[in-house]
Amino acid sequence: MRYKFKVFELGPEKSSMNEETGQPEVHVEVMAPKEMEAMSFKKLRRKLDPDKKYHIEYRNKKDNYVSANVSGLRTD
Repeated sequence: MRYKFKVFELGPEKSSMNEETGQPEVHVEVMAPKEMEAMSFKKLRRKLDPDKKYHIEYRNKKDNYVSANVSGLRTD
């Protein structure tokens, strides 16, 4: 495997009102991270559940830090 990805599963969104400003806020619960390996970002997305949302962190081939919020791909 070429890349190691740190995958965080995102929980349901919860909305609330900010008491100081009175503006609505959206909070998302983040589950514990798990390390996954894949040859590419696209192949990693195929391994993930398409009904859930994830936050993924990794370093690409040019050693740049990449952070993305994605869901899995449907393979019908």
